[in-house]
Amino acid sequence: MLSLHSVRFRITFWFVLTVALILGASGIFWYLSLSRSLHAEVDERLLAAARGAAGVRLELGREDLPLDLCRELAQRFELAGKKNVLALLGRDGEPICHSRPSPQDIPSPSSQILQQAALGTPQYVSVSGQQRAPLRLLVYPLYDGARINGYVVVGASLEWVERILDRLWTILLIGIPLPLLALALGGWFLADRALAPVAAIARTMESINTENLSQRLPGADEKNEFGRLIKNFNAMLEHLETSFRRVRQFAADASHELRTPLTVLRGETEVALRWTKNPEELRRILESNLEEVDRMSHIVEDLLLLAKSEVGEIPFDLKQVNLSEMLEELYLQGRVLGENKGVAVGLNLPPDPVIIAADELRIRQMILNIISNGIKYTPSGGRVDIRLEATDAGGVVTVSDTGIGMDRENLEKIFERFYRIDKGRGHGESGAGLGLSIVKWIVDAHGGSIDVDSEQGKGSTFRITLPAAGPQQQS
Repeated sequence: MLSLHSVRFRITFWFVLTVALILGASGIFWYLSLSRSLHAEVDERLLAAARGAAGVRLELGREDLPLDLCRELAQRFELAGKKNVLALLGRDGEPICHSRPSPQDIPSPSSQILQQAALGTPQYVSVSGQQRAPLRLLVYPLYDGARINGYVVVGASLEWVERILDRLWTILLIGIPLPLLALALGGWFLADRALAPVAAIARTMESINTENLSQRLPGADEKNEFGRLIKNFNAMLEHLETSFRRVRQFAADASHELRTPLTVLRGETEVALRWTKNPEELRRILESNLEEVDRMSHIVEDLLLLAKSEVGEIPFDLKQVNLSEMLEELYLQGRVLGENKGVAVGLNLPPDPVIIAADELRIRQMILNIISNGIKYTPSGGRVDIRLEATDAGGVVTVSDTGIGMDRENLEKIFERFYRIDKGRGHGESGAGLGLSIVKWIVDAHGGSIDVDSEQGKGSTFRITLPAAGPQQQS
């Protein structure tokens, strides 16, 4: 269906309009140029005839001038015929002789034209009428010495000029619309072909919903605009698909994580209501319920922290932080945690303190999380080492352990939310799977980077690079 607001119609319309203006302007230019050229040719012919007639020594005052003198002059200078004219006028403008049979056929120049010609300037006049063919006249002065002796009037018909111009005008009127019609049809077809990728994108967009985000547009030449548009559109779909997949996984994992402690709470509460008869048993159940409430509170707090971090609602309290002093404090905390499991904790610091611009609370939370994970997943008798290196750009914190390690497949996913290597959902050593996601966010927010190197059964090494300039100076 033709739509006046469609891009295809607008492209075709403006294309045809532009070509029409160009052809119209070109046609008018050629019409005016030809008209000027033809009229100039007539004027040159008349001027040559007038000069020729003036060159004949005439004594206009003589009464015995031959009656057919003007006809002889007209024939001599190719002005014979009914459509042309040659006449001699006296000093007062009265006709002396003429080449036409009837004096009424000779147009009489006005007194103003004669006065202008008497000043020595030949005067051109175009005359036309309903009963008279268009005629081009030249009034040329005749001199007898230094005084005006009379005038010679020569005229040529402009019918042939107008006939040529009319023919050209007819050709333009017919020749311009027909190509424009062909251009409109061709432009419509080409616009349809050129906009086919846009139509395909529109159809794909109309068919896409949350259930089929995997749909993609077929590849195109990226050297043109539509190819780049399709590439960017497919990239956008891929980002949307990834985001929706993460949202679904996030919702599923969050509901699973919260459902487990809620189920425990409900079960233990029902047991307490039905079977518990002594205070000690009731106290034990309430303590277990409190542990589950704490577990849910930590999950909800971590979820809220990550959700706020995505929209930038968590401000940073940036200040100069001494990483060396912070790691000494975290080392002491880690050593206490390690003693309970029989895991040794070591610390290696550079001789000079390392100072960075950072949020001390978030950096402490991030490093302690990694140290705790190292202790948690290292068997008794193992070791966790904390190392700080100073660099020109800031500092590098390395936490390595001799724990259970990870395979390469897990390394690519450990920073995803709710991802846990053991795949379990129990209450043992496994957490909710949000700790490393928070670690990654804190590192990225400070303009740093985190790398992991691990081998199954041999342990893991986390290497965190933090810039001294802080997050505000990072691009």
